[in-house]
Formats: sequence, structure tokens, C-alpha cells
Amino acid sequence: MTTQDETGQGQAAPDEAGAGTSRGRRRGVVRRVTTTGAGLVGMLAAGAVAAFGSTGATLVPAAPAPVDAVEHVAVEPGPEVTVCPGPARLTDPETVGDAQFGPAPVGTESSLRAVVEGDGSAELGAFDGTAARADARTLERAPDADATVSTVEDPAAGTVLTVRPGEGAGPRVAASVGSVTTAGDLRGLAAASCARPGISQWLVGGSTQIGSSTQLVLQNPGLTPAVVQVDVWGQGGAAVLSGGGQQLVGPGEEVVTLVEAAAPEQRRLVVHVSATGGLVSAYLQHSTLDGLVPLGVDYVVPGAEPAHDLALSGVASVGEAVEDPHAPQLRLLAPGDAAGTARVTVFGADGPVPLRGVEDVALTPGVVTDVSLGGLPAGSYAVAVHADVPVVAGASVDRRGEADPDLLHEERQYDRAWIAARALAPATSAPAGGDAPVDEDGARAGQVALVPGTSSALTLAAVPTTEAAEDGDDAAGRLELRVRAYDEDGAEAGTTTVTLASGTAQTLDPSTLRAEGSEAVVAAVTVDVVGPRGDLDPVWSVTASAGPPSGDDGDETPSLLSVLLPVVDAPAPGEVAVRASDTAGLGD
Repeated sequence: MTTQDETGQGQAAPDEAGAGTSRGRRRGVVRRVTTTGAGLVGMLAAGAVAAFGSTGATLVPAAPAPVDAVEHVAVEPGPEVTVCPGPARLTDPETVGDAQFGPAPVGTESSLRAVVEGDGSAELGAFDGTAARADARTLERAPDADATVSTVEDPAAGTVLTVRPGEGAGPRVAASVGSVTTAGDLRGLAAASCARPGISQWLVGGSTQIGSSTQLVLQNPGLTPAVVQVDVWGQGGAAVLSGGGQQLVGPGEEVVTLVEAAAPEQRRLVVHVSATGGLVSAYLQHSTLDGLVPLGVDYVVPGAEPAHDLALSGVASVGEAVEDPHAPQLRLLAPGDAAGTARVTVFGADGPVPLRGVEDVALTPGVVTDVSLGGLPAGSYAVAVHADVPVVAGASVDRRGEADPDLLHEERQYDRAWIAARALAPATSAPAGGDAPVDEDGARAGQVALVPGTSSALTLAAVPTTEAAEDGDDAAGRLELRVRAYDEDGAEAGTTTVTLASGTAQTLDPSTLRAEGSEAVVAAVTVDVVGPRGDLDPVWSVTASAGPPSGDDGDETPSLLSVLLPVVDAPAPGEVAVRASDTAGLGD
């Protein structure tokens, strides 16, 4: 995650769209530690000593320090903050102005799971609208456990996980939240990995057309207010938002805004949230009805910043036709001023899968485009996008459920999952977001805390980092990944090594990693790269499933789904170069 001098990330709702703005339940906030102010104070103090220390009342200017007098100072790691979405919430029909939305006939069951591997202390606290989390709970590690695992049932609001590193290597942190509703307007599984707050977030997904509701949730876990700016694009280009799209999010606040109140009738949606003054988290909750038939609910989480090479995994197909409205969809936006072209490649178990119509996708600047991925054989896939202009990308997957017995024609219900794309990065560079380089042996590819009460399947892919690498000499390369599972007590449940040929994807059930005869529940998985990876990038995700099966003969697949992205490790602490100067704060 990129560090900047002024940070803030959030989601801004128009100030004048009061009917579409409501404050969610807000609970405590995590302390934010910075070194910028301390460094500036140190520079000023050093200047004061040089100017006033030589004589009593006589001012003696300090001699300029040599330009090459550079000292390297170790930077101690600060607390790692991870923010979790709140439980799925029903849109207020009076606010939306759509009588189709109504209370669910059954309750929503939500849960949160946090996993911390390595040295350090951890605590959980919820947003309550203040900058002090008096109710924060310290997580305890079981004796002889390899990791700390904690589960919270029915969290009332968004949650902040704070981890303070210990003496050893930096801890590996993962958390996730999931909400399951088996009937009614919120029918679906809404789940997501918790993520670090930031200053810029792209949310690719959602819709505000009739029958759909998209809630924009802003969370400020810091100690300072954040000024957030929201920009929205749709099928017709950038939307004009009343109030300019700016909003103030106070410390410890969680603010919920209806996107349809500011940008209605957008069939395809991309939202960009930027902030100053503080680090902010943002996500969308998208739910859809087709008349009276629920078509799912899910979170749209931040993906990569605009880039030329992107990828995502977990795109599932049951063999839908291209024209099937429930076929997987790829969403693209070139937010700049230049038109361009994107080449889309789909990777399956046996390598790239030819798919007509995605070889060259025309990109109109500022216009959100959906590309059908129908026509794929049944299976789970990874998708790569290579564009000649910077783009953002995401995908949606629908899963058919049982027929609704209360409807005359027994229309099928569906659930929908949104998948965010990440930037592909060569092994010699750091991935987008400021994460540690991944070109050394045993590099970490991320971790996922599995949602309690769901079954899980990993989709692992070895994706060439550029379009040239797909057809070049390294196209025959291989990638080795070590997958490790942890149980609910934090003990290692099992491990395996998966070897992937270049441009292939493979699925793995983490429960198969358990020792023979073990009944332990797998609570988390980590993935590491074994050896150098060349021009291949490990792209993976976890598909969580819940609920009853669809009811089709022989199909026991749960009818509700969501896709969780891995949490990558924070940049390792290091050293900063400090140079003495005779001008505090005035240098270049």
C-alpha cells in the first residue's frame, strides 16, 4: 500500500443528498501512528540547538552540513490496522423509493474471523463514532498454537483489527466477515476479506438501475477527520453528483450512503473514493431483485489502481451461453482521457481458453464496459487483462439457486459474487499497493481467513505478468506454491505444494489438507511461492459457499457464494536516509 504524506481514504456521498445518507452504527477506532511529525520535530530541534547552543544570547548560524552527510536510521514497525465491513444491511425502502425492497422473512447470520500468525499482540474493536475504542478486546493465542484465531458472532458494525508486531518477523494478518441470508430480499452470501485503509480505492461493480441498490460505506479508523471525494462512472460516462461528491468522515465513524440517490439508473457502475486528512476504508454493498425474485447480495471491495496489466481469479462457469444474462461478466473502465483496447485472456486447468469476442475489447474513455465471459466450459478460471491505456477491472459471477415456491412460474433465484482485480507485477518489482517484493525464495502470496459456517475452494493460477510473457519464451515456465492450512485453535492442520504450469488455473479444497481422520475445521489458509517465479504471478482467491443446494438432480453445490481475495503482507520495516540540512522544512 502506497504511503503518502497526507493520507485518507473513504467514500464521499454528496452533501446535498441528505435523503441518501445515513450514519451506520459506529464503534471504536484504532490509534494511528505516524513518523512524519516526529521526524519534523527532530529536524526543528536539531536546528534550534545549532542556532542557539554556542553562546548565551548571541545568535550564531549553524554551518551548513555537507550534502553527502547521510545517516541511515532504522524505522520501528507501527501497528498494522485492518478494517472489516459491517454485516449486510437492508436498504430502507422509504429512502430508496422502491417498494420492491422489503424486510427479509428470515434473519441474517453474520460472523467475523481474525487470524494472526507470528509474534505480536492483537485486539478487535468496533466503530462507535469515537476515536477511542474502550471496548476493544485482546485476542488470546492458544497454548502451543502456531497462530491466533478468534471468531466473533453477529458483529453489530464494522470492525477494526489492530496488530502490534513483536520482536520476531512481521506477523501475517488476515480477517474476513460474512453474512448469510437464506430467503427474502437480502438472500445471498455477502463476504469479504478485511483490508487496510488507504487514500485511494477503486470499486468496480454494482448497479443503480431499477431493482438494484448499491450502498457506499465509508469507515474512518483514524484519529483525524478525513475529507473524501467520490467519483462515479456509468454506461454513459462520468456521473454528475450533487454537492460535488465531497463528504467529511469523522474519526471512528462509519457512514452509509445510497449511490442511487446521487447517480440513479446506472446499469454498470465504477466508484472511485479518494481522501485527505486520514486513512479511510470503502466498500459497496450491492443487492438486486428481478421483480420479486432475489438475485443476490455481495460486497464490492477495492481492487487495483488503474494499470495496464491486471488479473483476477475465481470466475466460475457452468457452461452458460454468451447471451445468458447470468453468464460471468468482466467489467472494464479506462478512467483517463484516451481511448484504448484491452486484450482479455482466460486461463483454465489446461491453459488459455479461446473465447470469441474478448481478443480486442474497445475502451471508450470514461465509459464502463461489460464483457460477457459466456461460452466457457464448466470450471473455475483466472482472467488477465492487458490494455494499452490504464484500466480498472472486476468481474461478477452468478450461481443458480432453488425455485421460489411462492411465485407462479417458479422463477429461479440467483446469488451474485463480485471479484476485484489486482495488478500484475514482474518479480523484480513490488506489486501495486506498496507490498513487499515477491522475487525471493519463499515469498508470501497472501492469506485468507475462511468465513465460519461456509465451505471453501481455492482457485490458484500462474498468470504471465505481461501480454508478451503469455507468448514468449517463459510461456512454458512453472510456478510452485505452498499452501498451508490452520485450524480453529491456530494449529497447523496440513500443508501441500501445488505446481502450476504457466497460464493454468487449479482448484483446491483446503479441507483436504487435514491429516487423515482429522475432523478439525480449517480456519485459514496461507500461500507462499516456492523458489523464483520468473514472469509468472500467483493470482488466487477463495470461493465461499453456503445455503441449501439448487435442488437440481445430483447437484449438491450450495446455492450461495462469495469470493474472498487474499490479504498480502504489509511492507517490512526498514531504514530511512536522513540528511542534515540548514533549512528545516524548506529544502527540496
